[in-house]
Amino acid sequence: MLHRLHLQLTFFCTLVTGLILAALSVICLFISESGLKQQNYASFLSNTYTLYQQFEYDSIFSHQRILQLSHSYDVSIRLTDNGTPLFFQQLSEEPELSDLFSQAADTAAAEYGLNIMDGTGLRSLTEHHDFTLRDAKGRTVYASAALIPKSSGYLGAIILHPVTALNARINHQRIFFALVDAVGLFLLFLFSWYFTAKMLQPIENNRRKQTQFIAAASHELRSPLTVMLSCLSAVRNGIAPNPDSYLDTVETEGRRMSCLISDMLLLANADNHTWTMHPCPVELDTLLLQVWESFEPLARSFHLGWDIRLPDDCLPPCVCDGERITQVLSILIDNAFSYTPSGGKIMLSLSYDKASFRICVSDNGPGIPDEQKESVFERFHRLDSSRKDKSHFGLGLSIAKEIMVLHKGSLILEDTPGGGATFRIVLPASCE
Repeated sequence: MLHRLHLQLTFFCTLVTGLILAALSVICLFISESGLKQQNYASFLSNTYTLYQQFEYDSIFSHQRILQLSHSYDVSIRLTDNGTPLFFQQLSEEPELSDLFSQAADTAAAEYGLNIMDGTGLRSLTEHHDFTLRDAKGRTVYASAALIPKSSGYLGAIILHPVTALNARINHQRIFFALVDAVGLFLLFLFSWYFTAKMLQPIENNRRKQTQFIAAASHELRSPLTVMLSCLSAVRNGIAPNPDSYLDTVETEGRRMSCLISDMLLLANADNHTWTMHPCPVELDTLLLQVWESFEPLARSFHLGWDIRLPDDCLPPCVCDGERITQVLSILIDNAFSYTPSGGKIMLSLSYDKASFRICVSDNGPGIPDEQKESVFERFHRLDSSRKDKSHFGLGLSIAKEIMVLHKGSLILEDTPGGGATFRIVLPASCE
């Protein structure tokens, strides 16, 4: 399902960014093409002005001279002398070009009143008009018609400039933009693929952890249920030699299930951010002393050394949820008692550095390997999967971690000097 979602998000991101890229490219092309057209037309106007000046001063117009000017300014030129076309031009003009010259002459006469074949009423200055035409294939052609006064009469001129080169340049530019967009779209696809994969990675990890959590929870619940059902079946069928012991087993396993379900509900509340806290000023040294005294009988029964170390100076109160901090300490101390062999030592200590309170639960047991230091806070994690101690489900440290997150503090696992494990609780001076 996530793979399909990955593909959908990748194509969606690529499509959206591709459309934005295409829109920007169209806008850039429009601006660029408009600028090229304006520049090309302005160049045509400048060239026609220059040509008309030369026609005013030149008195002899040879075929070679007109060809040279046409090539230099990339135009086609037709001249008439007092209404008579030059003979050599009539011989060299192509039919399509002749039609354009005739169309330009007709347009100048019809729309601008400029008849290059009739110089009647011509003033002493050159009169010209510039406009655009469409050839037989629908292509744009810039045109200019003029009447130029000469000493011997007048000179009629038509100048044509096809925009073929401009259109070719515009087409090349469009192809270039299309190639750039194609490369950009491919790069956007690669980026979207990588980005959406990174974006979906936490979801995939959460899904995997959820699957593992459900599998582990099902296993933990199935074991006591199997024992309970077996005991009840034995009692009901009358094959239990001592029904009371079987009923005690059912009660014990039921309590185990109740504890497991309570822990799971706590973690569910933490995941849903519905876990409430009741912070208030707490004397941490007093709280630790009470916790130490409550675990002292258990330490004696396990034959463990159980010490406490408190600061000599008077400490300020810590704003926290005292019950939650006691719960965290109980989890850490219970783990230390479970994993420290008989004859070992466990230390509960408190320190303060004006910015934070530090509570440590240290033992000199077997310690925790470096490769497992991060995973010990995962749900249903046990250092020894074959361990037969049914009182631990592997949820305690996960709960302790969540409680510390609520307090904006931290729970750090370190090695005890000389061997063993130390869990360090760091509480800010104020948790409000």
